[in-house]
Amino acid sequence: MDEKEYIVTVKEGVDWREVHEDLTKENNKQFIPKHKVPVDELRETNKRNTHYHLSDEEAVELRKDSRIDAVEIPMVPVKKAFQEGEFNRTTTGSGQQDNWGLLRHISNTNVFGTSTSDPGGTYDFVLDGTGVDVVLQDSGIHKPHPEFQDANGTSRIKEINWFTESGVSGTQPSNFYTDTDGHGTHVASTMAGQKFGWARNADIYVQTILDNPGNTISVSNAMDTLLGWHQAKTDGRPTVVNMSYGFVYFLNTNTTPNGFGFSSGGPFLDLIRGTYRGTPHTLTTRGNLRSRGINGQNRGGGIFGYPARVVSVDADIKQLVDAGIIVCIAAGNDNMKHDVLGGVDYNNDLVVTSFGTWNYHRGGSPNLNGEPGFNVGAISSSNTNAALNEKASFSDSGPATNIYTCGQNIIGAFPTTSNAYHYDVSFGQTKLSGTSMASPQMAGMAACLLQAHPDWTPRQVMTWFESNATDTLFSTGATDDYTTTNSVHGGPAKVGFLPLKGQKPFGIN
Repeated sequence: MDEKEYIVTVKEGVDWREVHEDLTKENNKQFIPKHKVPVDELRETNKRNTHYHLSDEEAVELRKDSRIDAVEIPMVPVKKAFQEGEFNRTTTGSGQQDNWGLLRHISNTNVFGTSTSDPGGTYDFVLDGTGVDVVLQDSGIHKPHPEFQDANGTSRIKEINWFTESGVSGTQPSNFYTDTDGHGTHVASTMAGQKFGWARNADIYVQTILDNPGNTISVSNAMDTLLGWHQAKTDGRPTVVNMSYGFVYFLNTNTTPNGFGFSSGGPFLDLIRGTYRGTPHTLTTRGNLRSRGINGQNRGGGIFGYPARVVSVDADIKQLVDAGIIVCIAAGNDNMKHDVLGGVDYNNDLVVTSFGTWNYHRGGSPNLNGEPGFNVGAISSSNTNAALNEKASFSDSGPATNIYTCGQNIIGAFPTTSNAYHYDVSFGQTKLSGTSMASPQMAGMAACLLQAHPDWTPRQVMTWFESNATDTLFSTGATDDYTTTNSVHGGPAKVGFLPLKGQKPFGIN
C-alpha cells in the first residue's frame, strides 16, 4: 500500500494530542487507520496540524472522523504576481515616478490621476517603521541591494536561523538568503525599501518558501518558526508578515505535467466533476466552470489549476493572528470573488480520484477566514478619471477582500542577476503588477502605524485602517456572475490610506 505525506488538521477546540495518540498507537482497532501511522513532521508550535504518512484510502476514511477538519496533501505555493509591461527607463533623470502607489496613498484624494510627478514637493516621512519587525514570506531577497540598508549603509536584513531562533526542530538550507527569482526582492522593497517603500527603517526578516530551488523551507515550517520566534521575543517589537503567494491544485486528465517545477508524483490528480453554486459540471463541461471564472489559471497541456482553501494553512494563519502578528495576504489575480464562510460560493467543490471531494474558491489560501488582518486587492494605475479608484481588472475581490492598495505598474527593487521578469540591469529595479505588489503596500503602512502604537492588536490595526480608508473603490458594475472584469463583486471596497506627508499622525509629537 503506497503511502504519502498528508497534513491532518483537527477541528478548532479538539485536543490534537488525543488524535495524535490514536494515530500512533500500536494495534489500533477502533480508529482509522487501524495501525500505527508514521509521523512525518510533528508540529511543535501548532496545536492543530501534524504531518503523517497515509495511503490515499486511509486518508479518505480518516476524513470521516468527527474530530478531523481536513486531511490534505502538502500544497506547493505559487506566486500571485501578475507581470505586465516593459520597463524602459534608460536614465536616472527620465522623470518616471519611482512609486506612484506610495504617492497615491499619502494623498487624501486622487489628485494626481495618472501623473508621474509629485506636485506637492518631497515626501515628509514622519513614520518609517522604526521599532517594527517586518517578515517576508516569498522567493527570498537580494541582500546586497541598497534598498535594504539604513541611512548609514548598514543592512536592515536580519539573517537568522529560523529553527534555532524559534525552538522548532528542522534544518535551514545553507543558501537561504538569496533570491533567484526577483519576486521577493520587489515585494520587500515596497514593504520596507529605502527608495520605493514604506517602513524604511524597519528590521527585515526573510522566510524563503518558493522559487529558490534547494534553498526553501516549507510553508508549514515558515508558519511554525514565525510563530515560535515571535512568541520568544522579549523586546516588545511588533511583527508584520506579508504573504504574496497562494496555493493551486493542479488537476489533469491523464496528461503528464511538465515545465511547472513539479514531479509526476506531485499533486496532479484526475478531476471527475466540479460543482459551481449548486450546479454539477462533468469533466466534459469543465470549460463551463472556466467560463464562470472559477479556475485559477489555465495551464497548457490540458492542466487546470483551481485556487484552493487549504484548511491547514487557515489554522496556521489563525495562530499567527492570535499571537498578535499582523498578517497581509495578496488576494490573487484571477478576477474572482473571495467570499466569507457561509457565502454563496462556500459550497463549491471538486470531486477528484482517490481524494474525494475538495472545497475550493473560498477566498483561497492563505485565508483570513474572518480573522483580523488584510486580504489585499489591487487598484489600477490606468484610470483616466482622477476622481476614481478603479479595481485592477485582474484583481480578485468580494466580501473577504477587505482593503485595496496600488498594485499595477509598481516600480521596485530587483536583483540584477535575475532575468525572470522585465528589468533594467543598470538600476536594479523593475515594474511589476499584481496583488503581490498591493499586499506589501498594506504591510508597510501597517508597520508605520505600529511604530506609533506598538501595543495595538491585529483587530485594532485593522479597525483603524477600515475607519480611515479614504475612498470607496470604483466599480464598473458590481455583478455576481463574474462577467465584468472591473466589478468588485460585492465589496467591501475600501482604499488604504496612511497620512505621512507633512503630518504627524497617530498622536506622535
